Amino acid sequence: MSSLDRYILRQCLTPLAMILIVVTTIVWMTQTLQRVDILVEYGQGFGVFGYLSILIIPSLLAVIIPFAVFGAAVYALYRMHTDSEIAVMFAAGVGRARIAAPLLLVALAGALATLFVNVDLMPRSYRILKERVAEIRADFASSLIRSGEFSNVVEGFTIYVEEARPGGQFIGLLINDHRNGENPETYLAERAIIQETDNGPVMYLKDGNIQRVAQYTGDVSIIRFEEWAINVGNLSNQRGEFYLEETERYLGELFNPDPSKPYDRNFREKLIAEGHARIAGPVYTFAYALAGLYALIGGAYSRRGYFVRVAAASAAIFALRVAGFVSQGAAEQTEAYWLIYAPPVGACAVLTVLLFFQDAIRSALFRPEPA
Repeated sequence: MSSLDRYILRQCLTPLAMILIVVTTIVWMTQTLQRVDILVEYGQGFGVFGYLSILIIPSLLAVIIPFAVFGAAVYALYRMHTDSEIAVMFAAGVGRARIAAPLLLVALAGALATLFVNVDLMPRSYRILKERVAEIRADFASSLIRSGEFSNVVEGFTIYVEEARPGGQFIGLLINDHRNGENPETYLAERAIIQETDNGPVMYLKDGNIQRVAQYTGDVSIIRFEEWAINVGNLSNQRGEFYLEETERYLGELFNPDPSKPYDRNFREKLIAEGHARIAGPVYTFAYALAGLYALIGGAYSRRGYFVRVAAASAAIFALRVAGFVSQGAAEQTEAYWLIYAPPVGACAVLTVLLFFQDAIRSALFRPEPA
């Protein structure tokens, strides 16, 4: 790698890192607001909230990296234009391909990073996120029992605890169970703990008594105990059917839906289209980089600046991404999955020809007639 290549790389890598950090942080902060219910409704700490929020980052990178490469390429080239470095390079006989090579190397690294995120990191993180959130929402202790509050868990079953501790431990319990209207029961216990068993979660009460009221006589009987077990499995929030959505699946699971599962049968085309979109995603990195290159070094030298070209290139890459989403939707409807690859591959082909072969095309089209 020559000193020129290293210089252009340095001009590009610093803004690339800054764009990735700033944009990812801003988008990540907006996305974390969707997880505030973990703190508010389920009583989880900031550690759990932060851990779940970090798991969102890979999905953001898959979208941000291609745009960051475009922004870094445009910034580097615009800065070199401002300092007349591009003009000096052209005057010294440096061609467009030589200037573009280091930036395309950055685009290659970005494309490989995007591919890794799409095929492994994103589904892995989303699986962990979904499983952890499902565990929290299914956790009886964290979602239903609060310190110093009467919790009407289900109709006819009310619990009060003085103190709820981590790990499903409770101090000072009052439980009123009148689900069976004929034989209501009231439990008092000094402490309790909820543990998972083969029959579901069970609450073990320690050092307390049970007060029972006879249906016809109204007599109250008190039974003292050192330990008593109550099955609370039917009181907790149930997870329901646990299935993996398209963002939580690896490529093999996307391309080969399981026909025995209702979700896979109903969304077969959507899953396959998502698999193709994961593969096509990295190609957008090259398309965006080429768009930035063409905007800054593809046309004639301009003394008025390159704002209009940069704005047009920015609009073009956003339109290209919208076209990608539209083509993915069309592929789901028609099963013509090649449509997913058409926008990025077509853009790369057109921009490559315009950027590197425009002189040859111009000379071929406007070749002077022989005398």
